Amino acid sequence: MPGAASIKDVNFSQRGEAELKQPFAEQEASQMAVAAAPERVTGGKRVIFKLTDTKKNGRLWIDGIDDVINPTTKEPDRLRLLRGIRTIWQSEQKNIDPKFVDKNRISLLFENKVCVLDEKRSASIIEFARLSNHFIGNPNRIKGSKHEFFEWNPAAQEREALAKEMLEIEVMQLAMAQPFDKLKKHAAFIGGISFNDELGEARTEEGIRTLYIREAKRRPEIFKKTLDSKEVEVSYLIKKAIIDSKIDLGGKSGTISWASGGFICKLPMSRVPQEYLTELAMLPNEEGKQFLEHLQKTVV
Repeated sequence: MPGAASIKDVNFSQRGEAELKQPFAEQEASQMAVAAAPERVTGGKRVIFKLTDTKKNGRLWIDGIDDVINPTTKEPDRLRLLRGIRTIWQSEQKNIDPKFVDKNRISLLFENKVCVLDEKRSASIIEFARLSNHFIGNPNRIKGSKHEFFEWNPAAQEREALAKEMLEIEVMQLAMAQPFDKLKKHAAFIGGISFNDELGEARTEEGIRTLYIREAKRRPEIFKKTLDSKEVEVSYLIKKAIIDSKIDLGGKSGTISWASGGFICKLPMSRVPQEYLTELAMLPNEEGKQFLEHLQKTVV
């Protein structure tokens, strides 16, 4: 109703201006405290681990206990993640109540194949992850984990992807430029290339070269490493000598000899004759040198 006093008016009449000034004083004190407070400690950069199993979805917990090889001592040791305990080595976790262990164990949580951790706030968990047997980047890991993961490093992986792409382009260009006689020897050595089609008909030079280029792209490291190796030439000579019946593999006896007469070697059990003979011809000793010299004279 007009002229009625509000509660605010009544309070003012009873307590005076001090009542109105108090909120301003509190606000000023609050602002001063905030300005004087030390800066909040911020987190570090993200460290991301991803499961190698690309089909795994949903949540996956990986237990924070793992028996590993300690990289410092080179001896078996146990990793154990406990809340509030800095060291992750059980051998260094002294006088800890088992009840505390039960209530404070930590596990790694992967959601839709990804575990995201803060470099500063989760330092011990990250250390555990990198030392565990689940981490494929651990050189000391004991293989056999059902839940393997790797560290996601976009910059490094982009560099690796580019290097792989460049290598594939390089070897494909090399494959296209190889003389056909050299190509056939190398193709026979690296394998994975059939010189006949599915009906047993001989492939054309274009057909063989196409498969050769595909194999170069599929296995670029092996292709480049063996392209001009002496082993390719030696392997080809041995294969030709076997096909032309100039080397007798001896059947079940395992005694390999020259068809014209003359002992070469005894084939060890479970060894492939062509591979073993190639190794023999590559030996720097007198036996290897004599075999290679005779092979080069025999195979035309």
